[in-house]
Amino acid sequence: MAIQNNIAENASQYGIAFNNAYYRIVTAAITRQRGSEPKFEVMIDLSAYATSSPTDDTREVDFKRYTANLSDVNGSPGDQFLDRCYSWVMAQDDMAGSTAV
Repeated sequence: MAIQNNIAENASQYGIAFNNAYYRIVTAAITRQRGSEPKFEVMIDLSAYATSSPTDDTREVDFKRYTANLSDVNGSPGDQFLDRCYSWVMAQDDMAGSTAV
């Protein structure tokens, strides 16, 4: 699974637009917080590429990091944890208009 979304020229670190940038989760980690609520958080890192078939040598054109409550991610649609992470990311304001691919 991956996400396609446009990167506007003014949001791009390169000063050009990337239409249909290909985002994939590179890290999804659950951490336990000491002495705070929510007790469990999820850190989700996304890398975006200008191609839908990146290799290990393909350079990213964008990077995003999200932190979410585990209960929010678990409440998102999907059969597996990673599917729910993708669903949660697509619901964020800065990923409006994104599609699953």
